Amino acid sequence: MATTTISRSLSSEIASTAEIRAAFAEHKEELTWLAEFLSGDQLMASACVTDARDLMENNNEDEICQECLQMWTREATIRSVLDFKRMRIAELSSMYEHDDLVGQEHPPMPLHTMELVLRESDNVRSRLDCLCRFVLVLCGFAQHSANQAALLLGVSTHVVEAAYTTALETLEVISCQAVLEASGWATA
Repeated sequence: MATTTISRSLSSEIASTAEIRAAFAEHKEELTWLAEFLSGDQLMASACVTDARDLMENNNEDEICQECLQMWTREATIRSVLDFKRMRIAELSSMYEHDDLVGQEHPPMPLHTMELVLRESDNVRSRLDCLCRFVLVLCGFAQHSANQAALLLGVSTHVVEAAYTTALETLEVISCQAVLEASGWATA
């Protein structure tokens, strides 16, 4: 009897197809921004968000809990864009394989850096390659470890660490330029 009660209470917490659709509708702007930031293409971004929603609706045997629904919508969107960009990421990984910019421990990305990425997303997207953008989102925003990001991207941990270091250094330059421009010391 107790097992039946536990099963019912657990199953009531599982997200329904309607709840998955509602989560994607509610967070459409955020998910589209994420997909466009990663892909660099507005049309691809829309297609990836739709693809992520369809995959979550059709493959809900993982029984996604309602409390984790927003996280799963982001993860599904990231994976959808990754499916389109996997070959490009593999090509770019060779550029970072022998990079010496690794070995340093990176603390979690501070809020002001996340805000910079959001505020300057077009500038950041144009300055970072696809691999760096994925690593920035996975390690900086989603707080995945370098090992987790490497497994997802299909590259080495070294490549992830080098790309993340490059992304953080680029963000530092963008931040300094924004401060200079705000204080009237515009750069040429």
